Amino acid sequence: MTTLRFVLPAALALAAATCSQQPVSSPTSVPGVTLNSTSTADQGSDERVSALASTPLTATVQFGAPNVGSPFPPVPPHDQSAHAKDNLIPRTVVIKAGGTVTFNSSGIHQVAIYDDGTQPEDIDTSIVRGTPCLGGAPLLINDSEDRLAVFDQPCAGGPASPSYTFPKAGRYLVICAFLPHFEVQMWGWVIVKE
Repeated sequence: MTTLRFVLPAALALAAATCSQQPVSSPTSVPGVTLNSTSTADQGSDERVSALASTPLTATVQFGAPNVGSPFPPVPPHDQSAHAKDNLIPRTVVIKAGGTVTFNSSGIHQVAIYDDGTQPEDIDTSIVRGTPCLGGAPLLINDSEDRLAVFDQPCAGGPASPSYTFPKAGRYLVICAFLPHFEVQMWGWVIVKE
């Protein structure tokens, strides 16, 4: 273990004492700062309760960012940013159990939600079905294992706002099931807390 050989200012000393997770048994003074007698373990519990109380019941995810990147299809001289629009904003949301997430989408995207514990590498991209909007080309991932919901995007890329309610705690994978988008990592997470 390395020992620091310089004097910390009072605020850093307080931060170091707080982060050590050691209980403070009696009021202690640092020049200009007074610590209370509550243990840091108790403070952590209070912070977790407060964080859970402030966890929202709803969230919105922008499924695709239509106003970024260069136009598709990529034609020379192209800046290779066509897939900049193929992402989730934000990539992770946190809600309470029983809460709902709305996925605002436009463009050729298909929202698919997978059960707690599913990872992107668990999705079998060899199972595909035809894309009605693209003449039936087999470009939609159709892996139904652990899939909770899938929402088709209207043809012509019109706007859609499907919602899904998450009844229990977990970490749920949300993907764009349009294979070219999934291949550029268009996925994210819904974290649901009790």
